[in-house]
Amino acid sequence: PNIPDIPAGFDNGDASGVKQLTIKLSPDFERLRLEDSNYNKVQSGLFMGRFVKKMDYITGVPSNNRALNGKVSALVIEAGQYDLKALLAARKGQPLRGRALRDAAASAGQCIQAVHSSNLVWTDLKTENFVVVNNDNFNQEVMDTKGSMGLPGVKGIDLESVIAKGGNPIDYSPEACPPEFAKAFMAGYGEDFVLEYSYDIWSLGMMLYELSTGKPYFEKKSPNIVTKLLCEDTFGADVSAVPDAKLRDLIAKCLSLDPRKRPDITGFLLHPYFLTTGIGPISF
Repeated sequence: PNIPDIPAGFDNGDASGVKQLTIKLSPDFERLRLEDSNYNKVQSGLFMGRFVKKMDYITGVPSNNRALNGKVSALVIEAGQYDLKALLAARKGQPLRGRALRDAAASAGQCIQAVHSSNLVWTDLKTENFVVVNNDNFNQEVMDTKGSMGLPGVKGIDLESVIAKGGNPIDYSPEACPPEFAKAFMAGYGEDFVLEYSYDIWSLGMMLYELSTGKPYFEKKSPNIVTKLLCEDTFGADVSAVPDAKLRDLIAKCLSLDPRKRPDITGFLLHPYFLTTGIGPISF
């Protein structure tokens, strides 16, 4: 029954039937409208990916605060219990292993598949932008050093920086950007950089390196230093710390300095790391 002030499914005191949501508020109508549009595109294309579900987008949100009344918009999305960055931090340097690592890698790949099949580039793929939903086993996941529990609830989030392929970036995260963009940025024409799918493949490699080693590639380095390191002529991604040989090979391919040599997302998902270890159903 519909009872005033009591969420549907919670009338008997059982919270398991209540869907948890996140409400993102912003005074930047255009930026949040862009994110709303991006969720619509990636979740209605040829491939759905594994993003949190967008529930609603509301403009001119009323507020008791006169300064905010009608001056913010809201994006209502499926809530995550924790993100992968927080999970790694709680594990204190212990990387993901086994099924948990494969689940996270598969989810990231499927998200990029959905983005690229919609002729878009994410530009902000990183561990903070993947959350675990419908899973209250945070402490168990922290202690699961072998990854035997898996991470089936990993979903992508935060699409405000997604831009059409061939467009120009509106912001950037140093830990997710490839060397070719870093060089353009340092040369003063980052805003004119032309986005290609290879941008996201580099980001994917960096994210998988972090998940499989337990630490970011540029650990404890400032954004400015990271950008400068990416520009150095002697820079090359060293992936020797990745323990799994097949995953190490995949990450190395993603982190090729030549963007033309990075795999496309189909090549990524067809890599032996996935095909010979088993990750469950993947759509092509």
